[in-house]
Amino acid sequence: MSNWLTILAEQASAHGQEGVAKVLGISKTVVCQLINGKYAAQGGNMERMQKLVEGAYMNHVVLCPILGKIPLHECDKHQCNKSTSNPIRLRLYRACRSGCAHSNLSAKHQFKRISVTQIESRIKQYSAEATYSRLERQSITDNGGHKQLCELLKQELIALAYRYNRLLEQHSTPQQE
Repeated sequence: MSNWLTILAEQASAHGQEGVAKVLGISKTVVCQLINGKYAAQGGNMERMQKLVEGAYMNHVVLCPILGKIPLHECDKHQCNKSTSNPIRLRLYRACRSGCAHSNLSAKHQFKRISVTQIESRIKQYSAEATYSRLERQSITDNGGHKQLCELLKQELIALAYRYNRLLEQHSTPQQE
């Protein structure tokens, strides 16, 4: 049994197959089939399952162009995203379909590639007031209320933190003496 399958079985015995399935974003049946060695025989995508387990339980991460370092299983979930009503999800939707190195989407699900220089040349000065106003309008339009507004603000802060940390990394190159 592969290392990742062993870890999957250990997590399933510790947290239950349903708990593991919820973390990985797959069905309990798939978890059972993986543990019993029947998933591959039925034509299942073992490579994807390995990435999900490695991301969730083995701390394997990828560098997302939008969110920064994220676990492999979260990257997979963002690739399956169909909702574009949220600004962060829209940016993830576009990035996953614009030639991201970590995207497993087939060519028919992708669209025109955007170069990094094109993205960075469009960076505008950040306005917290304008962002809050936009998110508040979105929450009201969607009848989401305060709960949705808090979720939108949380996602905006995550994206803002990523951009801030990326700028710090760019400017923290070691100084030569």
